[in-house]
Amino acid sequence: MADNVIVKPGVSGQTVKFNAKEVDCETIANELALLSLGDWEPLKVNIDLGKYHKEIKEFDNEWVDYLPRTDKTNNRKALSLLNLPGKTHKDNPSLAQSCVEQDRYVNEAEFNVPTMVYNKLESLHPLLNIFPTLGRTFLVKCGTGGYFFPHRDHPTMPRDSFRIAVFLSGCGPMEFDWIHGNEKMLIEPGRPYYVNTKKVHRTISWNDNSTHLIINVPFTSENVSALIANIQHGH
Repeated sequence: MADNVIVKPGVSGQTVKFNAKEVDCETIANELALLSLGDWEPLKVNIDLGKYHKEIKEFDNEWVDYLPRTDKTNNRKALSLLNLPGKTHKDNPSLAQSCVEQDRYVNEAEFNVPTMVYNKLESLHPLLNIFPTLGRTFLVKCGTGGYFFPHRDHPTMPRDSFRIAVFLSGCGPMEFDWIHGNEKMLIEPGRPYYVNTKKVHRTISWNDNSTHLIINVPFTSENVSALIANIQHGH
C-alpha cells in the first residue's frame, strides 16, 4: 500500500481507501483556531422551536432507518437536509454506507445538494446560513433506547469538516444523554453547539422522540472564521 493512502473502516467490517492530503500552513492555522475553542461551545443563534415543530410535521412518515444493522436493534431514524447528487431526503445519509456503495472515500463536502427537507425547514436557515458552504447535514431521531456507541468522528488529519449539533426535541436532562469523554453535557433546546467530535462521545435516548440536527461544515478558512464569529462568549 502506498505511503499516502489511509484506510478507514466502513460498515460491516469493510474498509475504504483514500489519499491523504498534504497539510499546508492554512490548514494548520484553521486547526489551531478550532483547538482554541472548548469541546462544547454554544453559538449565538437560537432556533425557533415552535416554527420547527410545525414545519417538521410534513415529514412525519418519511424518516428512514439510520445505519440499520441486521444483528442489532437500534431505534434510530434520519432525514437528510443536504445529500449527495442524485439523492433525496429519503436516502440514508450515512457516510460509511456511502463510502461502501461508491467503493471510495466520500468527502463530507460532497453532500452538498439541498433536499426538500432543507427547503421546507426555514426555521433552521438562520443557523445554516451562517456558513458559506455546508456538507452532510441531517436530522437524527432516536426512540427509547436509540444510541450511538462511544466513537470519534474524523480521527485522521487533516480533517475535512467540523461538526455543529442542535437539539430540537426530547433532549431534556431525563430524556437524552450526550456523553463527551466522561462528562454528561448540559443541553439548551434549540441552541446550536460546536462539538469537538474528534474526542470520544456517545449518546442514548430515554424517550420516544429525541431529535437533533447534525451539520458537517467543510473545513475551510471561511467556515472556521464564521464559526469563531458566532461563538456565544461568556456562557
